[in-house]
This record gives sequence, structure tokens and C-alpha cells, in this order.
Amino acid sequence: MAIYSNRIVISVSKIKTMLNITNSQSTPTQPGLQVMWQVPVSTLYTHTIGCNSKLSNLRFAYNGQFVPAWLESINNGTATIWIKMPVSIPANSSITLNLYSNSTLNFDGAYWGEAPQLSSTYGQYDNGGSVFNNYWNFSGTSTPSGINVYTGYGSVTFNNGVIIKGGTTQLDGYNGIATSSTFSPPIIFDYYGTQSTSPSGDSWGWNSAGFYNYFGSYPWRQGTYTTLNFENGVNAASKTDQGGTSTNGGLSTPSNNLFPKSVWTHIYTSSTYYTYQNYINSTGYITGASNTASLNFGIGVGANEATYVPGGMTVYYLRSRAYPPNGVMPTVRLI
Repeated sequence: MAIYSNRIVISVSKIKTMLNITNSQSTPTQPGLQVMWQVPVSTLYTHTIGCNSKLSNLRFAYNGQFVPAWLESINNGTATIWIKMPVSIPANSSITLNLYSNSTLNFDGAYWGEAPQLSSTYGQYDNGGSVFNNYWNFSGTSTPSGINVYTGYGSVTFNNGVIIKGGTTQLDGYNGIATSSTFSPPIIFDYYGTQSTSPSGDSWGWNSAGFYNYFGSYPWRQGTYTTLNFENGVNAASKTDQGGTSTNGGLSTPSNNLFPKSVWTHIYTSSTYYTYQNYINSTGYITGASNTASLNFGIGVGANEATYVPGGMTVYYLRSRAYPPNGVMPTVRLI
């Protein structure tokens, strides 16, 4: 395989696999939509020549040009891959991508990369900034551009991930991060990391993530908010001042008050707010809302949260991505 900038030349001895990306909806996708593809690794072995166990020697292309893609994880034999669509997919239509493998290739951190915690050196091959609309992997020890920090009685520490920790003071106070920019619906935010909570009978221990514009106390004390709350033995309680009907999630409190590393998703549309843990609808949601506000996305904990979670919670990456037509993700199929 010869590579010239982002154009590629494949010799006739190389075999390519084709991917069919189908938009089943009656409206076209946004240009640059990120499409999730969950595929068994064994299927990739079958359909590609020389695909290795880390999937590091793959490339995606459209009309002879590389397409940015990002490996989120390989869990239980299934790879989760995000592909940034090179063009808008028309209504009820498909586009075709090529998938190549070559034994001489590795992640390049540009057109094919992986989540920061997957590399032996944190963020070594992370190209999330090329795939997602907004992306932070919190590499290094400094506050990244586009992120604001708020501390009351706790701390926020950047060290290849961001550790958000409360204090042990039974007072009101906010400790966390938020985007410096605001976002209007429809928009999707995901973050990957642990998630703190507090048991029944707590005092000033809480965790709240979502869309809001007040960072001095409880996010739902003042300002405008549409958030997910974890506290007092109630996990994934959706809260908003923008109307609609809220339904709490049914997550059980972990024994150490810290949920394991997961992808936590927040989908903010003009009339709904849905949240997910690892893409499964087991968390809170709101329907029939009037979400008109453009809001920051934040993650914060209370002043006494360290009483219940002494080590705090850690976020490894935070990203925003485009909302697919009617909330329905295009499908990906090997052909």
C-alpha cells in the first residue's frame, strides 16, 4: 500500500472489504455524522486479510480518501468503532466505504486511532479530535482549552484523565468541570469514566452531570438545567426546569458508591432528554420537554461527596457528536 497524503493507492494483490452505511430515515444525515459500528472481531478476521488482534492495521476510505475512524473498545470479542461520515447520507439511502488492512500498518493517530486509555502511553494514538465535534481526553496535567474548572470544598485534578473529588464538609458547594461553550439541542454528549453517587441518608453528597449554566451549588438550585443526578440512594434521577415528564433510572447503588468505568450518554433534544450507561437505556429520561436553552455541559460533585467516595470519580474522555435523523443511527453492514 502506498500512501500519498490522505489519498491511497492499493495494489492489486491487496483485498478490500466494503461497508454499506444505510440511513433508513426520511431525512438526510448531517455532514460529518459519527456512526457507531459494533462488530465481532471474529467477523473482521474473516472479512479482512491480515487484520491483527488490536485492529491497529485497519483503514477506512471513501472514493480513494481516508476517512477518520476511532476504536472505542474491544469487549467480550466485540469492537466498538466510530466512523466519521465523509458526506451526508441522503434519506432512505446508502453510501459505501472501503475497509483495508495491511500488516505493515499501525494506528496513526490521524485517520485511525484508539481511545486514550487503550494505548500503552496514554493518548498515544488518540485521534478523537478528528472524529468527534468536540473532544477532550485530558492528557497531561493542565486544564485543556474549552474546559472550565470549578472548586468549592473539593478538587479537580488533571493527570491523563480528570479526577473530580468532593470534600468532607457538610455545606453546599460545587466541584467539577464544564465546557466553556454552550450547546443547543439536538446534541449528544458522552463521557467515559467512573461515576460517583451517595447512599441513602447522605448529607451534601451528590453527583450531577448534564446541561446547565449554574456552577456555584446544586446545578438545579439556580439557572437553567436539564441534568442527571446521583445522590441519597437514588441513581440516574433526571431533573429539569424546562418542562416535560421526568422518569428516574433504576441503577442500584454500588457497594463502594462508585459505578465502574462506563460510557455515560446524554442526548439533549428540543422535546426529550435521554441518558444511557454503555448505550443501554437503563438510566433516567425526560419526555415532552421544551428544551429551548443553549447550555454548557458539566460534571460536578458536592462538597461532602468524599465522605462517600474518598477517591473521587475519574473521566477519561468527554466528547460531543451529531444527532442522527430522528435519533436513529445508520446501520453498518459488511458486503
